[in-house]
Amino acid sequence: MSEPTFKDLFDEARRHPDYRYEGTILDFTEALFDAMDQQGISRAELARRLGTSQAYVTRVLRGNANFTLKTMSKLALALEMELEVGLRPATKSSASRADAENRAQ
Repeated sequence: MSEPTFKDLFDEARRHPDYRYEGTILDFTEALFDAMDQQGISRAELARRLGTSQAYVTRVLRGNANFTLKTMSKLALALEMELEVGLRPATKSSASRADAENRAQ
């Protein structure tokens, strides 16, 4: 029996729920950064709007916060945005994205 290749291991990891969870956090924090940048909102200003510390906002933007729907909704509201949550069928592009990420590393 041959040893699994890196690609085999990566494909297996990609099917794990934690992989999807971390990808969703990454997508959300990138959207936060973009919204803050487009609106000219600093971390300090976002913290003020949330009634929290700038350190908390930094944890959020690093993906180190507890991302509940409630938390995500509060962040969206503070940026005068709407949070969209939905489901869609898994597509080949999802696998292609993971493969591209794999090649970039």
